[in-house]
Amino acid sequence: MLLGIRNFKKIKNDKGPSPVIFLILISFSLLLLSGCLFSPFSKGSVEGYIHEETVIDTRPLEDALVSITGSSNTALTDEEGYFRIDEVSIGSRTLTITKESYITYKILSTIIEKDEVTLIDNGNPIAIRAVDDKYLFDGGIIYYDSGKYSNALTTFQQLINDFPDSQYADDAQYYIGYINEKKFGYYIQALLEYQELINNYPESFYADDAQLGIGNCYYVTHDYSHAIEAYQKLIDDYPESSLLALAQYSIAQSYRKLTNYEQAVIEFTKVIENYPESDYTAPAQYYIGYSYYEAKDYNQAILEFQKAIDYYPDSTWPGESERFIAPCAQYYIGWCYGQKLEQWNDAIPAFQLVIDNYPNSTWSSGNEIPPDAQYQIGWCYEQLELWCEAIDAYQLVIDNYSGTSWSNFAEERINAISENCPPS
Repeated sequence: MLLGIRNFKKIKNDKGPSPVIFLILISFSLLLLSGCLFSPFSKGSVEGYIHEETVIDTRPLEDALVSITGSSNTALTDEEGYFRIDEVSIGSRTLTITKESYITYKILSTIIEKDEVTLIDNGNPIAIRAVDDKYLFDGGIIYYDSGKYSNALTTFQQLINDFPDSQYADDAQYYIGYINEKKFGYYIQALLEYQELINNYPESFYADDAQLGIGNCYYVTHDYSHAIEAYQKLIDDYPESSLLALAQYSIAQSYRKLTNYEQAVIEFTKVIENYPESDYTAPAQYYIGYSYYEAKDYNQAILEFQKAIDYYPDSTWPGESERFIAPCAQYYIGWCYGQKLEQWNDAIPAFQLVIDNYPNSTWSSGNEIPPDAQYQIGWCYEQLELWCEAIDAYQLVIDNYSGTSWSNFAEERINAISENCPPS
């Protein structure tokens, strides 16, 4: 016992701090920094911005989950990537950022002070990165949206090469086909890429789109027989697809391009019968009329064009919400009566209906239909040798549609026939 007391006194009399005391001081400092010795009622806040790293730069990341030690509160970033968490115990904290398909990011030693808002990195965005396959897919989309299609192709192809089992691989494969078809006009390459998608990812959401793309590539290269086969395969293999009406409509157009007008009418009729609520029903009716027109059955063409007007008076061309089908049909009724059947008296009121009912109508080229119709009225009167009426009709072209090519034509006709109409 006496020996123990002497040893204790010896330790106390040694120079320098005791190792035990030194360890106690270190532990105290760590507890102080961690906030464990602060009052549990001492709180602060933290805020900042989260961005995602992209192939070009960074952009705000929405709906990232932000949590921090010392608080049960969490936050989701808004559309600007901003977050804020209140009621955080003061001291040194760890901030964690998580989001599905993104690499978890941690910021250590975030110091929370009492009654203050700690701004992470002075307000500079914290950039986190998606997992590699998503990073590549998002990068391809960014390149695509910015019109850098070659870069997009390279990025999508890298995704497929490096991550063939990725959930984004089929999407990337479809974009490769689509870019080749729609942006570069490489139709054979696009066709091969679309087939690659169907072969490698048969359950893909884009499989029916790819099958349609194959048909489109054949169609645009004038291989209409193979186009028909491809469109029919879409109908047969993907009966639940939303593209069925378009595929059937495209089959009909392919037959029309092959000048098989009888079969074209049959196929257009299938559009109307099988997909009556689709955007292609009214155009199908119009092209039934046009198929008869091309087959030189003008009387039947008139009847079919009239159906397009009667049954679908407010229908527009697919993808053109403001361009109506009816005025095109009405014009061709007048054209069939006049130029094809030489029934000039019937053609005049038909053309007049275009002017009266569809004053703002246009062709697919953007050219206006009414000045054309007004000129045709003048031409009809001319064929009837009603010279003064013809001049009056041509003058309306000049007065109402100045600046159009039809105004110039009308002036030429007036000069050519004016001697036949004596001055009043």
